[in-house]
Amino acid sequence: MEESNNKSVTNTEQSTEDAAYIIRARNGDKASYGYLVKKYQKRVLRMVIGMVGDLDNAMDIVQDSFIRGWQALDRFDETRPFYPWLSTIATNQALNFLKRSGRQTSLEPSHNIRLDAGPDPLEKLQLIENDRRFLKAVRELPGQYQIVFILRHFEELSYDEIAKRLEISQGTVDSRLYRARKALVEKLKDLLE
Repeated sequence: MEESNNKSVTNTEQSTEDAAYIIRARNGDKASYGYLVKKYQKRVLRMVIGMVGDLDNAMDIVQDSFIRGWQALDRFDETRPFYPWLSTIATNQALNFLKRSGRQTSLEPSHNIRLDAGPDPLEKLQLIENDRRFLKAVRELPGQYQIVFILRHFEELSYDEIAKRLEISQGTVDSRLYRARKALVEKLKDLLE
């Protein structure tokens, strides 16, 4: 029952609640910012892991993103939703990391796997391998396709939200998603047979 109530909370209600914490945080209440960190850290971490591929680097990026958010809090318009603003900071940090590292990321599938597939250990191993290959293929996409794919499929943002976040047209979002999906199907076609 409680879960269904949480899902019925609108973005406006969530923004209003976040705004109260943001205002208190601006006035020096670090616990209020801590509340926002707790509220959004798993969601941001999940997105960043999808981009960089390993937990250790993702945790560093997320921590740095929250620090940057704290430092820029005075410039944030509290009438707008907090999460998209914060996830934009995290996305930019992850993209900077990928540029600096030359996209040489470690593949740690243990952080991205589903082990609830059934009792058969061979099935579990196959799923682990499939997850590892899928995430590797996503990370090998060109940056402009990768970020659109991650925002759409990992973050479940609408085309309009992606367009606004990346400051591109919805047509460009559609085109990049099409190319990303086509590239993934080509790389992973043996899994689809």
